[in-house]
Formats: sequence, structure tokens, C-alpha cells
Amino acid sequence: MTAVTGFTIFVIGLNLHLEMHNPYWGALLILLSGVVASSRLEMNAHTSKELLMGLLIGVLPQILFLYLWL
Repeated sequence: MTAVTGFTIFVIGLNLHLEMHNPYWGALLILLSGVVASSRLEMNAHTSKELLMGLLIGVLPQILFLYLWL
């Protein structure tokens, strides 16, 4: 979950920085994050609290990076 959400935020920030105006990659990766999260819940591999922590651990460094970069 951490890697998928971190990559998602990075791609969205890269689209913003390069002014590519391509919403498809961001939308696809957000959908992929949901698929990963729901499959982890369905397989009982993680709890919802663990998924939320993984999401935060993946998103927060990328938000900090975008704040310093943009």
C-alpha cells in the first residue's frame, strides 16, 4: 500500500510540475490503489488500520517532497 500510494502522489505531482494535463495516469493509479487495498482486506492480510497507516506512510513523504519541489 505504501509503494502504490507513494507512486500515485509522485505521478500526480510530476504531472503538475511538467504541466502535462494528463489525468489518466493519476486516475489509473488511484484506482489501482483501491484495488490493492480492497484485495488486501479481502485476503485478510491487513486490517483497515494497517492500510490507513500504509497510506499515510506513502503519502506524507511525497507531499513533503512536492512542497519542497514545487
